[in-house]
This record gives sequence, structure tokens and C-alpha cells, in this order.
Amino acid sequence: MASLERAESQSDWRWSKIGGMTDERFWELIDKCRSGTGPLSPSAEPERLAEVLQVLSDGELTAFGSAFYHKLCDLNTWPLWGAGYVLAGGMSGDGFHYFRSWIIGKGEAAFKVARSDPDGISAFVEDDCALDNELLEYVATEIADERGLPDPRDAEEHLSPDDEPSGESWDEDTVHLRYPKCLTVARRIGNWV
Repeated sequence: MASLERAESQSDWRWSKIGGMTDERFWELIDKCRSGTGPLSPSAEPERLAEVLQVLSDGELTAFGSAFYHKLCDLNTWPLWGAGYVLAGGMSGDGFHYFRSWIIGKGEAAFKVARSDPDGISAFVEDDCALDNELLEYVATEIADERGLPDPRDAEEHLSPDDEPSGESWDEDTVHLRYPKCLTVARRIGNWV
């Protein structure tokens, strides 16, 4: 069974190893799917991730899918949604879900910044990026389905990346005041007037 280290807070998960996949291995696989590893390098490409995951064993594929799902849940916070809302000039619930996939696709550094300093995620925004990477989330589940394996997300009945976010919520009219770095980038790329 997966070994999980869980912090006291229900929404603050820390994983050292999930189903045989270390964090180091997870991020190594993500980085193989990026055209570079700098902060302004694009988010991982779903097509490239499919190529990388195709050669994994069933167990490692399932562990990757589970780890991705856990990371989506870990990023489900009001402060991060606020940062995304400002960067995008507005963000729906679905948009926030896909924004978190984009962050995971940007690599470990972006993930850590998103968790610790949501306003700092602005340093990872390229001028012409879409701030979402919806398809990245589904790569492991589609390959698992092709192999006749269960959906890696199904084992996590107690988790959902679409649950109510943790942390303090915000008001749409004033959220931009909380995220000055994101506001600067959003204005630069034309998402905030």
C-alpha cells in the first residue's frame, strides 16, 4: 500500500512515496516532457508525456497517475485560485482545475512556489501561454484504460481535486490587491485592464 506522510491539516498533504513512485521520479518524468526546465519553459506536453508513460510498467504508470491526482488535490487552495484568477483575468472552477494541471506540467519548482507563495507563480508565466493544460491530467488514465487497468484516480475515494478549496476565500472585486506580482504579469500579457 502507498505510504503517505500526512500533515495535521486535512488539506495539507505531503507525499514522500505513493504506490512505489517517489517525488523525485514523478518530477523526472514531468521534466522529460518539457522543452526546457527553466521557469519560462512551457508546461509539459501531453503528447510527449504519453510517449514517456507508454514504456512504464503497469505499476509505475498507476503510481504516476495517482501521484498526479494527489498533486492536483494538494494545489486546491483559495489562495492559489486567487492568483490564477488575477493572472487569467478571471477563472472558473474548471479553469482552476486546468490551471493546476498547467502548474504541475511546469515542474517541481512551480509546484513548490504555488504551494508556498501563490503570488510567486507569476514568475512562471510566459507571455503567450494559456495558463491551462487540461489534457495533461488525462494521459495516465487513458493509457491505463488502454491497458485494461483501473483508473488510478478511483483508488482515492476520499480525495477530489474539485472539493471546496482550502484556505481563505476572496472577493472578485478586490482579489487583485492580494497578488501584486500576478497583477503586474496579467497587465503585461493583457489579461487585466
